Amino acid sequence: MRNLVIGGIEIPIRASEVITQSFEPIQSVSRLRMSDGALTQQTSWSGKLLTKISADGILPSGLQLLDYSQPIIIKSIAESAVLSASNIIDVPSARRGDYSVEGRALVDGKWVSTPVNVVGDTATLTVVASATQYQAIYWAELSCYCDPPTENRNARNSTYSWDFEGEEI
Repeated sequence: MRNLVIGGIEIPIRASEVITQSFEPIQSVSRLRMSDGALTQQTSWSGKLLTKISADGILPSGLQLLDYSQPIIIKSIAESAVLSASNIIDVPSARRGDYSVEGRALVDGKWVSTPVNVVGDTATLTVVASATQYQAIYWAELSCYCDPPTENRNARNSTYSWDFEGEEI
């Protein structure tokens, strides 16, 4: 089972019995219609993420005393993937070092595991006969600015829920 770590605090399973994490790409993009109706796009920067985490459990999150004036490292619980027709795949450097990159190959419409060798940010998946696509699975490790979590307590059934988000720096 993968564990969520925020600011060095491993979130207890009982604080996150039900947990979701999402990733939303963020970028600085401007689009402008020209006089002939053509659309042009200018991108100042791209490739950053906003991650949102929601959890329910019988314990609070325990994240109130983190220093929110500084970047916080979020070691993701949700995996991400890079797809390729090739078995050689570039993976993001912003990934958890405590979990290995995993490989899958698509054979006859089904994903099968395949060994991976990672050197730097390049994952080389073992070739699988009849594979039409390859997938490198990794877990992100993001340096983010964050606000303290929003927490709720249900006094009737003694449960907690909390929401947390971080914007990659």
